[in-house]
Amino acid sequence: MAICKKCGVDLGEGNEICPLCEPSDNLSARPISVADLFRLSRIRKTRHLYEISMLLLISGAIITLAIDAVFTRGFGWSLLTTLSIAYLIILASSIYFLRRKPYLAITIVMISTLLFLWLLDLLTGGPDWYRPLACPLTVAAALLTTAVLFLNSLSRYRGLNLLATILTALAVFMLITEYLTDRIMTAAYNPQWSVVTAASLFIIALFFIFIHYRLKRGRSLGRLFHV
Repeated sequence: MAICKKCGVDLGEGNEICPLCEPSDNLSARPISVADLFRLSRIRKTRHLYEISMLLLISGAIITLAIDAVFTRGFGWSLLTTLSIAYLIILASSIYFLRRKPYLAITIVMISTLLFLWLLDLLTGGPDWYRPLACPLTVAAALLTTAVLFLNSLSRYRGLNLLATILTALAVFMLITEYLTDRIMTAAYNPQWSVVTAASLFIIALFFIFIHYRLKRGRSLGRLFHV
């Protein structure tokens, strides 16, 4: 039985290097964490995080339903909570299982969001906001996200141009949001705050694009701004 001379840990059969004193992945420069001790890969850590998250969410749904059933003798407010938890489970599962298929993940998230908002509209029984507002905003967000991913995939050099694309998509989303809200509240489109916000975001996006393509040509920020 081999024992480390520095820390006294049993090395086990076939091991000549102590995993604590002489890590094989050159991590001695930083403090050893629990993940380093168990040599968990990134994929395994992601899987464990997903499993723990699912366990907590499902436990929360069960506890919520149980409390509502015991104290109110039925299911009322717990349906909203359970519906929200189920939506979070679908989102987390889509991101985890379809992280290599982003377009399919966006489609599933869009469909689940539309279904979630529709059921939320039915359970709350308030004014009709799903068809004129929630539905088009959800579809617009999904389409803009798809456009950002597609344009990013076409770019050979990814950097500040991705931020510029995201800001441009946000600017368009702001314009759509004010248009839909104005149509609901006043039945007429009167652009105000969205134009100011979109113009500001668009200017910042142009600035990012300018810096990105300048840096791509090999010019540093110091030489670009003479600092």
